Amino acid sequence: MRGRRPGAGGFTLIEVIVVIAVISILAAMAVPYAVKIIDQSREEATRKQLEEIHRAIMGDPKGPTAGFLGDRGALPANLSMLNTQGTQAGPTTGALGVKYGWYGPYVKIGYSAGAYLVDGWGTPLVYNSPGAGQITSYGANRVLGGGDDIVYPSSAVIPGGRLLVNLYVWRTDNTTSQYVLNPQPASFPPMQMDVRMYYSANGGETYKFYTGTPPSTGPPYVFSTTQPAPAAPLSTHAGFHAVTATCTLPPNPQVSGQAVVYIPENNQQTILNLYLR
Repeated sequence: MRGRRPGAGGFTLIEVIVVIAVISILAAMAVPYAVKIIDQSREEATRKQLEEIHRAIMGDPKGPTAGFLGDRGALPANLSMLNTQGTQAGPTTGALGVKYGWYGPYVKIGYSAGAYLVDGWGTPLVYNSPGAGQITSYGANRVLGGGDDIVYPSSAVIPGGRLLVNLYVWRTDNTTSQYVLNPQPASFPPMQMDVRMYYSANGGETYKFYTGTPPSTGPPYVFSTTQPAPAAPLSTHAGFHAVTATCTLPPNPQVSGQAVVYIPENNQQTILNLYLR
């Protein structure tokens, strides 16, 4: 047999130790970086998840979808109600084709039916915290606080808005034919009118109205959290609403009009110009 020449091939013990030390140093540097990248990915996915859940609750007029709030008339008591109907009423269709009742599931189901209820770290989401309609993930540390909590939206949700209705009433006499904006009884005795806004009450259709003569505060006709007499207090929840109106300006016959209008949340205001003819 041929003998092995001295110094040919193999590693010395010192060389092996140096290589292992270098690998250990690189691993020690890489692991925290890899963990950071993973956490960033989980954070981004969780933020998108919270936004999607919020849209499922509030709806999207560009969709157009009314969301849970528009269909049911109130914020859900818990997130499970978005994809589990249980005893919730619906679905049904009301005036002018507006939908009422539970039209879920509202959230896309992932790898499991309850996947949307936990964040990217596997921790259950907290709903209605810190305020109404807000959704909170405890973040990477999986506990409340610590500066890494993710909250969406940034402020508590106000589920109602405000609707102002202007009536343009068609009138014809011996000299002219024209629309009259928000006519008053003093100018057109004895005028009669009826303005109704339909909304969802726990998934069932109902409405609030002005009837007889215009409100003492004067037009436009206001539908908001509180209304002038004779209409009772009303929470004008965000979503799509049917609005109907009739008016009689003697000696002209009764005229009518109708429309579907979207009312946004957070006390935002919508103005509807309704033409009656």
